[in-house]
Amino acid sequence: MLRWCSYCQHFLGEIPDYHTLSVTHGVCADCETEAFEFTESDFKLADSLRNIQHQLHEAGRRNDLRAAERIIENAATVNIRPVDILIGIIAPMLYRVGEEWKRGMLSVAEEHRFTSYCNDIFDSVAAQVRDKRYDCADVSRDPEVLLMNAPGNKHTLAIRILTVWLWNKGLRARMLEPSPTLDELSALVVSARPKLILVSMALAEQCVGVTTIAERIAKLSVPCRPRVIVGGYAVKLGLVSAIYGAELMGDISLL
Repeated sequence: MLRWCSYCQHFLGEIPDYHTLSVTHGVCADCETEAFEFTESDFKLADSLRNIQHQLHEAGRRNDLRAAERIIENAATVNIRPVDILIGIIAPMLYRVGEEWKRGMLSVAEEHRFTSYCNDIFDSVAAQVRDKRYDCADVSRDPEVLLMNAPGNKHTLAIRILTVWLWNKGLRARMLEPSPTLDELSALVVSARPKLILVSMALAEQCVGVTTIAERIAKLSVPCRPRVIVGGYAVKLGLVSAIYGAELMGDISLL
């Protein structure tokens, strides 16, 4: 389930059941300190969020980007930030599309069209986020977080969304695309000294390549050795139980 703050409408992360992409509500740490009381207007905001989620999905079925842009503009009127739309609506939408394709509810062409629609929404929303000119988006500075796909994972939208989300959190994040070789990654880690390497793994069979990455990083000296955190579809669904040298994180919002 997708958990949002009842008061400020910021996305809080996912909670089990991960297969269920309906909206539920909680309270973020900042709002909790304000000791708000839940009012009827908060219920209306919750309904607005569910409507936005549904409308964006329906616009995707029609491949109607103009409608999606209007929906996103309207979302601002109920205090929903563009970055939260990316991480809390568009990213889960990709998961839903993958599930529908797997169950035979979507053809390959429809899946590709819907993915293209999500990419177009990302470009539109990310432009609004970049307009804030986050210093952490400056690729000339050493990153705190490196993001990359597992070998064999060709879908980049998830890590693109996550990169923008990390910028919004004030973290210097850099997406590595195309994915570097092991030697290139090791050299970058030694020179830039990132704290984290985030790897997105879509399928369980990509575990071998991710293990190779984690093992290479584990051989680096302690001062420049970052944590390797693996997320993505395969981790969220529990298709992988452990990877030597890496941490599994089904909900990346826990960072």
